[in-house]
Amino acid sequence: MAKKAKTEKFHSEAEPAVYALLNSVMEKHHKHFRDSEFLILFKHGGWMSRGRTAFARFKVLADDMRRTLDKDAVLYINCDVWRKMTEPQQRYFLDEAFLGLDFKTNAKGDTLEHPGDGRVLLKLVPPDLEAFVEAIKRHGPIAEDVKRLLKGLKDLGQMTIEDVKEEPPAPPHEGVMVTIGEGGVVEHVEDDKNQLTLEEAANDPMHGIGAKPGGDPAEPKSENDDDDLV
Repeated sequence: MAKKAKTEKFHSEAEPAVYALLNSVMEKHHKHFRDSEFLILFKHGGWMSRGRTAFARFKVLADDMRRTLDKDAVLYINCDVWRKMTEPQQRYFLDEAFLGLDFKTNAKGDTLEHPGDGRVLLKLVPPDLEAFVEAIKRHGPIAEDVKRLLKGLKDLGQMTIEDVKEEPPAPPHEGVMVTIGEGGVVEHVEDDKNQLTLEEAANDPMHGIGAKPGGDPAEPKSENDDDDLV
């Protein structure tokens, strides 16, 4: 039996509508990055990182590429999954991607600026569990809807957003009561004592957080990984 042809992997720049969506999410939840310049690249043909499907992550550019492109960071997006999502679900992933980005500082805690253009330098940071919990609360059932979709995507293209919509909606994380308005926008969030804990968030396969509470090391890279982020 002939082997199945390997899926071609390549990059392409995202269309203007994706930049507009990123700017909208940034203005609403991450205004401190509004002066930073980003390049958005789609990763085609699937994207695996540490044995899991990756969705949207930033890569801070070194000085040579920063000067060449006049960009501070590249946002990589899993195009195969992105195209299957609704806009509210796309917003969730963009919001979550910003949680791994921060400003570079010196030993005194002062932000560092690039000597050429004066923009604040960026750095990647380990995921903050409390920030992830806040992102889940911001998007409410949208986060659960996305998680259900991704669990079913064993073979890209096998399940679509429409397929997921036909299933009974799953409730949000225990303890997070939300009111959803038009377009899937979360209008109100109410917590109780049963709210999702940091330990539960760390073990949530949706986020793929590198280190678990207590300092456990990140999972080793899989031989099937095609993650080119450093």
